[in-house]
Amino acid sequence: MSDTAVTPATPEAPQDARRDEVVTAIKAALTQVLNQDLSGLDAEARLFDQVGLDSSGVFELLMELEDRLSLELDTDSLEMRHFETVRSLADFLLTEMSA
Repeated sequence: MSDTAVTPATPEAPQDARRDEVVTAIKAALTQVLNQDLSGLDAEARLFDQVGLDSSGVFELLMELEDRLSLELDTDSLEMRHFETVRSLADFLLTEMSA
């Protein structure tokens, strides 16, 4: 008998992994669009106030995210609240990906 305990997978585990993937894609896309090092960026970072995203960068960011995540976004469903933080954008993208 092995002393190694196996932790059962939780239903949240796949969703958490997917969220991490989306947050990583957002960070990489922001780095590309803003042309700056954002390696220390966390999920609560405010996109306009702290990161420096502006209205002209939003379109570029969305195009970059569509490429990185292989999805097509419905821009009619986008609201400014989706761009409040990295987390709020990730939540929006996850919802779009599951639709």
